[in-house]
Amino acid sequence: SPPKPRTLVGQWLRAGVVEDLEARRKLGRQLNGGADGWNDDEPAVIEAACELAVQQFFGSGYEVRAITDFVVEIRGRVQGSRTPINQLETEAVIRSALSERDVDISDLRRMSLLNIRTIVFVRICIRLGLDDRSVDLLIVKAENVAFERGWNPPLANI
Repeated sequence: SPPKPRTLVGQWLRAGVVEDLEARRKLGRQLNGGADGWNDDEPAVIEAACELAVQQFFGSGYEVRAITDFVVEIRGRVQGSRTPINQLETEAVIRSALSERDVDISDLRRMSLLNIRTIVFVRICIRLGLDDRSVDLLIVKAENVAFERGWNPPLANI
């Protein structure tokens, strides 16, 4: 059978794409070891997932205008949510994921980055019409990238 996400954060991300709200809530409570606060290992998976999705969606011959339009569209979708996103910050995160040189996102708050990357990843999966298996493969790839970069996101008890 095809590989499935093996980290807690990977499974949480998957639950967001397939709109399994119960799994998302349950897994969400287990992030960061179930404690308040923060670790950098789990966001590393989300960062890699966002990079992979953005590169797949925009490719190399993209125009900046396409990024602007995409962000306008996703902002419209999350407008009334508890986690609205900023236009310019989101464009910068996408451009950074596309390895643009003149983009600096180092001053963005970690929570904003996590939020933006999660929303961008989920919206791209939906826009590309990825089936569950393709979503799994993308997240597994992102988990592998995070591990290769030296991060250690906790595994789920499967």
